[in-house]
This record gives sequence, C-alpha cells and structure tokens, in this order.
Amino acid sequence: MKIYGSAKCPTLDFLARVLKTEYGISPLPELARTDLGKPFFPALPHIQFSISHSKSIILCAVSAKPVGVDIEDIRPRRESLPQYALTEGEFSRYQSLGGDWPAFYTLWTRKEAWCKYTGQGLGHSWDRTPQEAGLFYGEYAGEGWRAAVCGEEIPPAEIIWLEGGSL
Repeated sequence: MKIYGSAKCPTLDFLARVLKTEYGISPLPELARTDLGKPFFPALPHIQFSISHSKSIILCAVSAKPVGVDIEDIRPRRESLPQYALTEGEFSRYQSLGGDWPAFYTLWTRKEAWCKYTGQGLGHSWDRTPQEAGLFYGEYAGEGWRAAVCGEEIPPAEIIWLEGGSL
C-alpha cells in the first residue's frame, strides 16, 4: 500500500498521475462504480484505490487489496457534531484525545476511511465503530488537516507528496 498526496488538482488528473508513477500505466483506464458507488478499474482488478480531497489537498491510496482513505480540513463545526457523529466509544476516545476539532477529525477520517474500505459508504455505517480485527489503520496529520487510511496491509508511515513536498 502507498499513499500519494498533492495540492488539490482535478481528481482524475491526480489519479492518472498516481497510476503512472506507481505502475507505469498511462492513460487512465476506464473507471466503473460498484452498486454503492465505490470506483474501480474493471480491466485492472489487481489495483485497488481510494481517493479523497479536502479544500487544499488530495490523497490517493493504492494497494493490491481493498483500501479506503479520507482527508479533511480541520474547521470548527456545530458544537454538537462530535456527539452526534461518533459512537459512544468513539466519543469517549474523542474526549480522551482532548475533545477539540483536531481530535474529532482524527476519529472522523478513520471512520470514513473504513467506510470507503468496505465500499458501503457512510450511509450504511454512520452509527458503527470501525472494525479492528484483520485491518490496519494509518493516521496522518499536517497543518490544518487530518487523514486516515484503512486496509488489509500495513499502511506506510508517510504520504508520498507529489509536486515538491508535503503540506
């Protein structure tokens, strides 16, 4: 598994750049979506990917196994959001992490990465805590953002930043 990041650019352009960098594949192969909306390459079933973007950054995780990635800009929201959006156990963890917005987004990106890994999306997993058994998670943080990856392989320690450095 590898994770690539960049300043936000058009999603398909970034995905094409990742495929060329990682696998030497160009141009971008045809994309399809599962019934629940998870994108995949019908002609390349050995390449799994997940892509996410925030206001300023785009991430793409690639793997030989199912993978999910999420990134979010840290920004204040309704005060009640953490208690509404997190399960009871997640909310306790949120409080133990300091109960601030960076703590919320650390947990939220983990949940969303898991939902993308499963291909179910948030609509089917909103009120569930991400599964731990048999899965690996990676958490990433930078100035004003948090990100997470979920998959069946040990995640990399760092994001590979394209276009000259980390953000």
